[in-house]
Amino acid sequence: MKKLSGLILCLLLFSCDKDDAINCDCTNNPQENLPWLKELIKKAESDKTGNYWGDIWLENYDGQEIFVTNMMLGSGGVLYYFFDCYGNHLISRNGEGYCPKEFVGDHHFFLKNEENFESFILNMKLDVVVYSKFP
Repeated sequence: MKKLSGLILCLLLFSCDKDDAINCDCTNNPQENLPWLKELIKKAESDKTGNYWGDIWLENYDGQEIFVTNMMLGSGGVLYYFFDCYGNHLISRNGEGYCPKEFVGDHHFFLKNEENFESFILNMKLDVVVYSKFP
């Protein structure tokens, strides 16, 4: 019983809580550890339409790790969709979406600073590529 209690205590001490999980999961093999991202990559692997051709990469926006994709995701041509580590899509405070609702549903997170978002988009780099598929 003491060994089990010790094991549980170690797991609690070295595991991430929900706030820390963003940092842990985003940088530690996200293709396998994040179910929503794993599903997106699965769709990309079998896609023949071109909707899921492109890249997925990590960017730091305003102190938060976010995933960016230049895939159309069924939008008909719109690129650059943004997700947090939980798979929520980015929207502005006025409700403008940056991802097709059909793809991600109603879960979203907000821009912290809308004024610097355009500059952020213009300066994105594909430094931490998570996935890439082109014909």
